[in-house]
Amino acid sequence: MSQENDIKIQNFTRFYALVLLKSKESITGYYILKKLKTDLNKNASPTYIYDFLKKLKKRNYIKQTKSLKSKKSAGYQLTSEGKVFVDKIFLRFNNLIEGAIRSNLKVCVGCGITIYDRVHKEKIGEKDLNFCCKYCAQEFKNSV
Repeated sequence: MSQENDIKIQNFTRFYALVLLKSKESITGYYILKKLKTDLNKNASPTYIYDFLKKLKKRNYIKQTKSLKSKKSAGYQLTSEGKVFVDKIFLRFNNLIEGAIRSNLKVCVGCGITIYDRVHKEKIGEKDLNFCCKYCAQEFKNSV
């Protein structure tokens, strides 16, 4: 079994922990817990976060670092293997998000631009067509 398949990123808590690990040189488990609360208003179990960090460390995706501020708190940072793992996870999530967004986008029949919001629809002949504005619709009608 490949190492990637050993660690499942099936919820936003784990995904956000990876975001935080990628965004900083070194972070603590406490920092992850604090950022989950302040950024996402999510209370995560310390056990859940630290178990996830242990799994990442076991796979050599993160390494423990010494904290300059405190002798008690250890930080974590991504290893080169961890950076590759996180990039693959981000790409997978990016593809999912992009697919969800694309399924809701429309294209203006008149000018061909992608329409994100406020689609102007008109029935021309037997077809309901999407336009970015009434001017494109009128121009299209004139050309047909």
